[in-house]
Amino acid sequence: MVKRTAQEPSSNGTKRPRQKYGRQELRQIKRTTRRDKEPEANEEGDAHHSEVESKEPQEEEAESVPAGEDKRLAYNALLTLLKSDHPEIRNKSAKKAKEKESEDIAGFNVEEEEAEDDAEGEGSEVEDVDAEEDEDILSKDPFESHFNLVSEDFIERKADAMAEKKPWHSEKRKVANTIYTAVSQTPPGEEFSVPKSNKSQSHLGQYHSIKRRVGEAFLKNYSGDLKPLDKTLLDEFLAYKDVMFPSKSYKNTTYQRLYALHVLNHVFKTRDRVMKNNEKLKKFLEDVREGRIDGATEEPELRDQGFTRPKALILLPTRNAAYELVELLIKLSGCDQQENRKRFKQEFYEPGGPSETKPADFKEMFKGNSNDFFSIGLKFTRKALKLYSSFYKSDVLIASPIGLSMILEDPKQSKRQYDFLSSIEVLVIDHANQIEMQNWDHVNTVMKYINKIPKESHGADFSRIRMWAINDRSSLLRQTLVFSEFTTPVVNSILSKSQNVAGKTRYKPEITTQTCIMNSIGIKIKQIFQRFESPDPVSNYEARFKFLINSVLPSISKQTSYEDGLLIYIPSYFDYVRIKSHMKQNTKLNFGSIDEYSSQSRVTKTRHNFQTGKIKVMLYTERLHHFRRFEIAGVKTVLIYEPPSNPLFYKELLRFVAKSVFKEEADIDLSFVKTLYSKWDAVALERIVGNERAPILCNSVNETYEFR
Repeated sequence: MVKRTAQEPSSNGTKRPRQKYGRQELRQIKRTTRRDKEPEANEEGDAHHSEVESKEPQEEEAESVPAGEDKRLAYNALLTLLKSDHPEIRNKSAKKAKEKESEDIAGFNVEEEEAEDDAEGEGSEVEDVDAEEDEDILSKDPFESHFNLVSEDFIERKADAMAEKKPWHSEKRKVANTIYTAVSQTPPGEEFSVPKSNKSQSHLGQYHSIKRRVGEAFLKNYSGDLKPLDKTLLDEFLAYKDVMFPSKSYKNTTYQRLYALHVLNHVFKTRDRVMKNNEKLKKFLEDVREGRIDGATEEPELRDQGFTRPKALILLPTRNAAYELVELLIKLSGCDQQENRKRFKQEFYEPGGPSETKPADFKEMFKGNSNDFFSIGLKFTRKALKLYSSFYKSDVLIASPIGLSMILEDPKQSKRQYDFLSSIEVLVIDHANQIEMQNWDHVNTVMKYINKIPKESHGADFSRIRMWAINDRSSLLRQTLVFSEFTTPVVNSILSKSQNVAGKTRYKPEITTQTCIMNSIGIKIKQIFQRFESPDPVSNYEARFKFLINSVLPSISKQTSYEDGLLIYIPSYFDYVRIKSHMKQNTKLNFGSIDEYSSQSRVTKTRHNFQTGKIKVMLYTERLHHFRRFEIAGVKTVLIYEPPSNPLFYKELLRFVAKSVFKEEADIDLSFVKTLYSKWDAVALERIVGNERAPILCNSVNETYEFR
């Protein structure tokens, strides 16, 4: 591996500073060389050539920014314009063009980068800047094969095949001693040639595609030994496949270290590729200037960037989650200096957490600063990390969905800003279940703007932008990583809509009858599962409501054997409002209701009246339970309107009844927990009853099942 220092030897062996040449200077050198070699060239032709190439790059791009719906054709036209001697590219100030020349595409300001690097210490080095490019070596690097070596024809064929909705090839495999089942999908057509790691690799040091500075920092802070599941995940990450991984438990945080390593590896590889190509251009300019290369030789075409600089976006639910991730990135980046770290800690860190009486997973979710409104940019140089960098000059963006969506669709702004998301190549959504409980609509808002063609050029040098980005194909190469404790249809939709040409892998934990949540309560309470018929998922909500009001509510008071103590648990707030309205207008039930929007005084009063029997029935929403985790007293019977998305909630509902039994307020033989479900609830039902029972409950002849 060859390294380049801040100075390079001249032809006579002495040290001389690097020369900074831009594209305009290259063109001037070429013109000078041609005039020297062709003294009889007519003046009119030289003048025309000078006028064409004196066009200011920024104004060229600004004038050619696409308008209307067909952005792809507009950008192709722009590319043609940039490569031609068009008469409209004339009479622009050469001085402005020279000033503009110091700026590199995607926010990589060459002079600014080098000034920052030099400030870190003379003699600091950039990895691999001058390394000889061996195509065989590059082809084995997933980063190169996915972003730089993939052909336009291949992407177009994949896009056409996916547009025709041809079925994806899928294979099912078991991982890590049958704990997880991985379903891998590859796009239709020929396979995407992503290099696969050696199966014998079980240590991080064996992965040659990981940057040395990242790998060494990882080994310094964590063990390099990889468990089978960790190795499988890392292989998928480095192959730039989409991955959905339900961690199954909040205690499992190993995956965070792996995706943080992958994000940093991607950022540093991108930066080194850009700096390496900058060196190539400088060397080419010097060779032309000193006569080692013919001035008529075409400059190398180096397409290594996107429209803007940010390459990775990480969505998180709380500031504390962001604080922990940034601290992890600092460890793995090997950066000795961090700008604005004190300010970051003041705004994102907060000691303490929920009461010790709360469940362990709740304390983990809401510890520290649980504010869900934030966004921050991170910029990496050779040895420094800058926090709070401008979005357009950042490498990594970390934000909450609501914090970012307010920037994207701020009603106070007449001109919306979303161009900084145009070149995202790695998207990470962590703690997806928490985000879903907040408001998933904000995630959908963010997804509308990712990889969207920018409205402005932002100083982009289109000769450095990859062709698949110009052709509006960035979304086909974007990697999406989704992490949650369990999978829901809403969370699953992110990967379902993704069309990554590298393919995708969904991991599914196997839940056996012995390990399912319904058997973990420790007391044998009667558990009833009653199925209703529903023709399709769209009509599932209406069928459930009709089943409740026609079959369940009229007889529920007789089935319970109690006059009070009935808790109706409703996951959806919209269903909650509908049921509340029906019970108020069409029944004589003495009921109360509390939800996530109820005032503290109302919640306290309703809970007290329910416990003392003044209220016979209480409606209770899932989101309120998620954010408050109340211990509801006086519960003798539970009616679950829809299987909880979080299986732990089912266990806690059972515990409500168990406490009443323990206090001798209820009889274990008369109390029960009843769950309404249809075959479309199979995913949530599986987390409660296990992989073996769920198919039977959903597809057998019987509609009612009872367990203890």
